[in-house]
Amino acid sequence: MGIVIRQSIKNTISTYVGFVLGAFNVLFLYTYFLSDQYHGLLAFIISTATIMLPFISLGTHNAIIKFYSSYNTTDEKNYFISTMLIIPLISVIILVFLGLTSMDFIKYFLPQNVYMTNTNIWVIIITAFSFAYFEVFYSLVKIKLISVFGNFLKEIFHRILIFFLLFLIHYQFIDEQQFILCVLCVYVLRTLIMMVYSLKNNPFHFKLKKSKNLNEIIRYLIVICLAGAVANVVLEIDKFMIAKYLDISKVAYYAVAIYISSLITVPRRSLFQIANPLSSKLLNDKNYTDLGVLYQKSSLNLLIVCGLVFLLIVFNLSDFYSFIPFTYKEGYYVVLIISFTKLYNAFLGNIDGIIFNSKYYNFIVFVGVLLIFITIYLNYIFIPLYGIEGAAISSLIAVCLYNSLKVYYVYLKFKLHPITLNTFKVISLILVGFLISFYVNFDFHPILNIVLNSILVSFIYISIVVFLKFSVDINNLIDKFLGK
Repeated sequence: MGIVIRQSIKNTISTYVGFVLGAFNVLFLYTYFLSDQYHGLLAFIISTATIMLPFISLGTHNAIIKFYSSYNTTDEKNYFISTMLIIPLISVIILVFLGLTSMDFIKYFLPQNVYMTNTNIWVIIITAFSFAYFEVFYSLVKIKLISVFGNFLKEIFHRILIFFLLFLIHYQFIDEQQFILCVLCVYVLRTLIMMVYSLKNNPFHFKLKKSKNLNEIIRYLIVICLAGAVANVVLEIDKFMIAKYLDISKVAYYAVAIYISSLITVPRRSLFQIANPLSSKLLNDKNYTDLGVLYQKSSLNLLIVCGLVFLLIVFNLSDFYSFIPFTYKEGYYVVLIISFTKLYNAFLGNIDGIIFNSKYYNFIVFVGVLLIFITIYLNYIFIPLYGIEGAAISSLIAVCLYNSLKVYYVYLKFKLHPITLNTFKVISLILVGFLISFYVNFDFHPILNIVLNSILVSFIYISIVVFLKFSVDINNLIDKFLGK
């Protein structure tokens, strides 16, 4: 657990720095420097590119992590990496061909509004390419258990550049459409830097030759592509369908709410960067005892940390919304609803590393494909009825179903589960704090309210966790920090 904790801490710090910068961009600069429509357009572009990502990468970034450690010789590793870099080009060629010959066909599936120009459709396609190849090159360093710089690029780098781009809009050096194109250039640049860094830290010779287990890899790629589609569609299809049924400005209100609730998932994302390859290694070694320990510890520790972030959000939500344009307050209840889905994700710990690096990934993936249709249907029903809150409700139902199936399946196949006695204690603490938040309302300036709420909630929550010894890892970490 040592290397996991060290790099997870570094990744968590850099990710939270990125989120703070991103929060300033999305919650303040976007809301004041961009029109609601162009803010919604950018959110739509990012969501659509994210949905496309697994169909472009075809699961190669996951396959690198799963299979790389199974090769023993340098030549075998070179053949494997070369194949993983070539495979996404298939999707690139197909999409470019469609873009050049069948733009009207593509437009048929997109929202019908004045912002869906040919230029912006190409922005979506190229952004998706950049996302896909960034993940592929990032995987090449993650298999070396080097994740910190890649996490910096993924969480901080582009937000710094976008920060400056937003001021170029404010001072009218560029217009809003030019801003969209500049954001695309930022994502392309980020991918190129990740490529150079990965080749420096994991050099290889490009050699095309059939890998010894190519058929197994192809089967895995097909399934993992579907798995990525499940995860991304469940998370991002709501923004796509909001743009389809409502005004595109509603996507901006929803995106801000999602961004706030996404703060809860930062520790999980940081842990996953290093826990995923470690889970793969434990599975390859058939070390299920240590895998079970990692599963329960990651679940408990993430639930504790993410629970604190959740409470900080709900205690300060009203004060926060007082700082941004009033129209964005439409997303208030979206934050509360989506926050519970993020907490459930935290409870799962490293479960995705267990499922998708094992031989049992097929079943849960195909169940997830059925879940895509359920999610689309729920959005189709609830968005016209309840607006953006309907999209949040659809996401909550879909994520809870999918996560519950994953927990059950891991228990069925490995007899492993994330639950300990302390899990119930932490859940009880979080729920009590959530209920109390409705009755705590300081009547000061919003900034002072946020400071007081944050100090009180953090002190009380951490004191209870440490005093009642909910987590040995967290207590040891605090003892080490205090010099005991």
